[in-house]
Amino acid sequence: MAIFTAVAQWNSFQDTLLYITDQKLYSLQYVLYTYINQASSLAAAAQNAQSNLGSIASAATTQTPTSIRMTIAVIVVLPILFVYPLFQRFFVKGIMLGAVKG
Repeated sequence: MAIFTAVAQWNSFQDTLLYITDQKLYSLQYVLYTYINQASSLAAAAQNAQSNLGSIASAATTQTPTSIRMTIAVIVVLPILFVYPLFQRFFVKGIMLGAVKG
């Protein structure tokens, strides 16, 4: 139960969005959430300004919001992937204790 609660808290950014106003206390997920929003707005602005600022707009559109979203997904999942093998032995014990023999 503890690992599932920790993963749920790890992925929450809405608590920060609602309750915290000091930028020093922002959680990693909230900062990554703001990066995704900024990337989407930057891509939209680059599409609108592409005719005016040719080279700058083309440089801004090479990193699409989807690529930034996927990079953030990897950043969020990596710590859980490192922690899970440490707790895997407890999962196996729990499964073996709850198994029905017969």
